Formats: sequence, C-alpha cells, structure tokens
Amino acid sequence: MAQHITRPLLKSLPKLPAPDRWTTLFKGSKARGQLRVNVKTEEVANAAADLMKITPQKNIIELYAGPGQLTRSMALAGANKVVAVENGEYFKSSLQSLVEHSEGRVQHLQEHPVADPFDELLNPSKGYLPKLESQPRDKIHSGLAIVGSIPNSTFGEKHLLDLITASIEQMGPFRLGRIEMFMFVSKETLQKFRTPPGTPQRQRLTLLSEAAVELKELLRPGMHHFHLPYDYHLVHIVPHEKAKIDIPVDVFDYCLRSLFTNKSNQLNKTIKLLGPGADILLGRLSFDTTVKIKHMTLEQLNEVAVKFDQWPLRPAVLYEDMIMHETRSRK
Repeated sequence: MAQHITRPLLKSLPKLPAPDRWTTLFKGSKARGQLRVNVKTEEVANAAADLMKITPQKNIIELYAGPGQLTRSMALAGANKVVAVENGEYFKSSLQSLVEHSEGRVQHLQEHPVADPFDELLNPSKGYLPKLESQPRDKIHSGLAIVGSIPNSTFGEKHLLDLITASIEQMGPFRLGRIEMFMFVSKETLQKFRTPPGTPQRQRLTLLSEAAVELKELLRPGMHHFHLPYDYHLVHIVPHEKAKIDIPVDVFDYCLRSLFTNKSNQLNKTIKLLGPGADILLGRLSFDTTVKIKHMTLEQLNEVAVKFDQWPLRPAVLYEDMIMHETRSRK
C-alpha cells in the first residue's frame, strides 16, 4: 500500500461574502423549487468541520456545496482534498476563488449532485481525488467521507435515501467500504429518518435507514445560520458493518412500498398488497399478524420480506407490479 504523504495545513483561504449579502448574491437557491439550504456563517461551518474530526488522510466529496462556506472550513481543518460537487451558476465564482487559493486542496466539479458523479470523482486519472483503496468493513473508511447539505424538498430526501440504499448494496463509493457521511438535513427529514414504531411519521425511508445505517445528531445551530433560513441539523451517518435485512434491498423496498400504502391497517388485512394469494404467508410468520403496519419493527418487516422472497408465486417483476399498486391506491 502506498504511503500517504502528509501535507502542511493551509494557513488561509479567502473569506466568503458577509452573511447579510447572501440573499442578494445567491438568489438561485430557490431555483426549480429545490430549496437549496447551505451554512452561511463561518462559526457553524468551523464547528461542523471540527465535529467531523478530519484527518490529513481524509478526502471529502461535498454534495450541494453552495457558495462554499463549509468547503472552506473543511479544507482549513486539514482535509487532504475537498471536492465540491455543485452545478449552481450563482455559486461558481465563490467556489472558484477557493479553488484558486487552495494549493490544489479544493476542487470544483460543476455537475448536479444527483448525476451520479462518483465514478468520475473516484477515477484517479480525472485528477479530483487520489487513488483510494477498498478497506475492510469492520471499520470506517479512513480515506473518504461524503458531506452535504440536503435540499429541503422531497427531491432532497430521495437523494439521501438513494445514498443510504447504495450503502446497503455496496454500490458507488460504498464499494470501497463503510464510507461515513455528514449531512445537514431539515428537522422534518431527520424526524422521518428516526421515527419509532407506532408514530404517524414512520414510513418506508425510516425502515430503510434503520436497516442500513447508524444515525447520530451532532449539531443543531439554529436557522439564522443558514441560507435559506430553515431549521437544519448536522447528522453523522455510518453504514452498518452488515445491513440488518436478509434479502436483497429491492425485495425489501418492494414490501415496504406495498405495505405502507395502508400503514394504519393490520398486516393480516394488508399483506394481499404484496400480490395475489399473499395471504398464505400469514401462517408462516412467527409473530401476531394483527399488528398494524406502522407498529411493525424492522425485524418483523424483514421476516415478512424473507417469506415473500421465498414464496414461489411472488411477482417476478417487482417494479411493474409496484406501479399497478400505486395506480390502484390513487383511484
């Protein structure tokens, strides 16, 4: 394995515009209803970078970097490289200033974060990041982290869920091992991701999150530290060494999508949504099937999905069947 050469810390980087100017300078944050929320105060950006415990070996992929306040703090905290993935034209000038003064420590990939930038970023020939080796999953990967500020929208929630699902499937950057993530998310999104059984907010993304990752809140700064002013929290997301489900994630997700269309009903009345004849699975389950869907634990839902996957008559094409279920539920 190649020996890592530690570079001296950056002594300074250009400061970003004063927070009271951001509303005028960065109008594109509300473009197309995405509600792009970013840290605007140096105080919170520095606090967040400190909580990440950045080492000189750590390379950071930052999604939805915005103007780069957090980008700047992470580079000054000692990251080997910070690659800001940001397509917003309003933010380009600010990020470019950081790139030009960073001695190669900050890079800007002008691409939308949902455009699957990881293959390009992890290809050493592209020049964004050094060659990173896979590491055993019994520890967090020492050379890479993913950081971001998730848009305050269903679009943003879906992107975060896609990353969590990718960690189960060990796809994209998660091919390299257990890549930790530090994400600023809205208060509402955080509640959805860690809602306990029995509460109305419990839903599909709650269960996928429980199956895939350990989630811990690190910082709750207050909305005045953000552009736009929403109540955003910093969370640390670490993939489990082994996902807490025993079937492929697409099968588990199909079961969740089907059952949670009627989450206030009992399982024995809802299981038929898995497919014609699925009632036969009720006799193969080890728990009381009169439980309401929203009260079910991850372990119970995993058991349902396992029995469904073993069922010879289960739908062969899950995605098309899911479209039919969702169409019927809208009628």
